[in-house]
Amino acid sequence: MKRHGALIGLSHDHHRGLVQARRLRRAAGGDPPDQGAAAAFLEFFARDTRWHFRDEEERFFPLLVDADRPATEPLARALLEHQQLYALVSKLEGEVAAGDAPEATMRQLAQALEEHIRFEERTLFPLIEKVVPEERLRRLEEPRGPVALSSPEGTGPLWGTETEDLNATLLAWPPGAAPPEHVNSERDVLLVVLAGSATVTVDGEARLVDAGHAMTIEKGSARRIAAGPGGVRYLSVHVRRSPLQISAVSAR
Repeated sequence: MKRHGALIGLSHDHHRGLVQARRLRRAAGGDPPDQGAAAAFLEFFARDTRWHFRDEEERFFPLLVDADRPATEPLARALLEHQQLYALVSKLEGEVAAGDAPEATMRQLAQALEEHIRFEERTLFPLIEKVVPEERLRRLEEPRGPVALSSPEGTGPLWGTETEDLNATLLAWPPGAAPPEHVNSERDVLLVVLAGSATVTVDGEARLVDAGHAMTIEKGSARRIAAGPGGVRYLSVHVRRSPLQISAVSAR
């Protein structure tokens, strides 16, 4: 099956995950089970799979939330399976540390990972390719190397990158344009205007911010950024948010 370029890297991760899951399953059948193989799988999960899950949760799963036809059920399943796999890995770590022979956990973890990968490849990824606009998927194909902050031309989010600790996004708006007022309740944000100017309204107080100037916007504040007469290009930087997660529905 031909996969969209934005998803190819994740599919390659899936192939490696299947190889490791099969090794873990074979190791569980040893007499006694091969704890060295269990330890090798845990190292692989910490080095590769945790980053894979985080990439999915932060960059790809939100695309399904924002789609014209939100895919609530398969998205919830994928997130739940991520948490189940984390729990099984934690259980295996405890058993290996205690010197036990964790045959049952090794088999359960191998099967859970294989089933999760097949679900994403056969159901979730084709759904992303079907309902997410091509333009948004193409943006995720762009390399995350150095970027010229004065280009490219365009409107809206132009570039973004993240590390384990930080998120940064480059945005641009034409003269007079302004995204709707919103509240970021999770993180303080550093706003750096690179070109043009903007009127930044925070909790009803408006401030003119010109190119070469910066300001912080505290979490919990209502904010609106309106481009000046020459438009605006700015960088938004904040501590990385937690991955997309399942949360309990509040009682009504």
